[in-house]
Amino acid sequence: MFLHPMAWLRSERQVIHLDRTVPWGAQRAEVDRLPGLGATRQWDVLEKFPHVQWTTCADVEGHLSCAPEHPPANQQTVGTLRVSSGTGSASPKS
Repeated sequence: MFLHPMAWLRSERQVIHLDRTVPWGAQRAEVDRLPGLGATRQWDVLEKFPHVQWTTCADVEGHLSCAPEHPPANQQTVGTLRVSSGTGSASPKS
């Protein structure tokens, strides 16, 4: 669990923001399941960061939460380099 202060204020109702990290490759199924629980899909962040992608949803009262997934370590990229796990080296992303 990560706790960190927010740099800006959200609506008065939003007192907590929960992220439910799902296994790599399971995010789409999780996001497709959430509307059945009353959530509304808000936006996707799929290619902005090489180490995580997520979808933000809102519950019936408008509280936001995210369903992030992180690629396995051997598939993560840093800038334009692909990190190669276990070798201690990095190579250009192809």
